[in-house]
Amino acid sequence: MSGDSERQALLRDKMIKKGAKGEKSRYVSKISSVLKPNMTLLDIGCGTGHIIQTLAHHHKNIFFVGLDISPGMLKKAKENTVNIPNISLVRGNGLLLPFSECSFDIVITRLAEYSPKEAYRTVKKGGCFFEYGLGPEADKEIVEFFRDRIEEENFFFPHDISKWKEEVCVNIKNVGFVVSTIEEYKEKDAFQNVDELMDTIEMVPLVKNFDREKDRGVVAELAKKYRDDHGIKTTWHYYILEARRS
Repeated sequence: MSGDSERQALLRDKMIKKGAKGEKSRYVSKISSVLKPNMTLLDIGCGTGHIIQTLAHHHKNIFFVGLDISPGMLKKAKENTVNIPNISLVRGNGLLLPFSECSFDIVITRLAEYSPKEAYRTVKKGGCFFEYGLGPEADKEIVEFFRDRIEEENFFFPHDISKWKEEVCVNIKNVGFVVSTIEEYKEKDAFQNVDELMDTIEMVPLVKNFDREKDRGVVAELAKKYRDDHGIKTTWHYYILEARRS
C-alpha cells in the first residue's frame, strides 16, 4: 500500500492553503478543548499535516505524531512542519498502527482509513478519540452527475439514511469506546471555476477513471446548474465524533 499519490498531496496542500474553513476550526477547537500540558496526540492519516500543524501552533507543550501511509503526503507534511519541534512524522498503516498499547492521550483521524480496534488499543485508558468523517449528503451534486462512476469508498452511503449516525457509531462502540457526542454540519463549498472543482474530484478521488479533458463537459454542466454569484456550490456534509476509552 502506498496511499495517495504525490499529485494528490500537492492538490490537497493547495486547496488547504487557499484559506481556513469553518469545518477545520470546529474540529481543531473540539480537540483543543481536551488538550492538557505534556499530553501526546496521534493523528492517523495526517495527510499534509495541516491539523497537527495548527494544533501545535497553539499547544507548544503537547507532543504530536502524524502518521500516514503515503510518501507523497508525508513529504508535504514534512515541508509544512519542518520548523515545529513538537511534531514527529511516521510512515505507517492506519489499519495496523506501529505503536504499543496505551501510547497516546488523544487519537484523532480525519477522512482516513483506520482501524477502530487499533485506535482503541493505542489510546490510554480515559483518553479521547476524535473522528472527522463524511455525512451522507457530502458532494451530492457530484454523485448526481457521475452516479455510475462514483468511488464509493470515498463517500458515505448508509444502509438506512434515517439512522446514519447510529451506523457511524457501531464499530466505535463495538471495540469498547464510549461515544460522548456526534455532531453533524452542513456547508457549501464555492469553487470559482471548473478547474478548481476538477482539482477536488481528482484529489480525493471522487470519480472512477476521472479524466480532466474527457470529463470537462460533464463538470461544466454541473457548474452551470449549481453556480451562483459566489461560485459553483457543492454540499459539504460532515460529522465530528468524540469518544473515550473507559
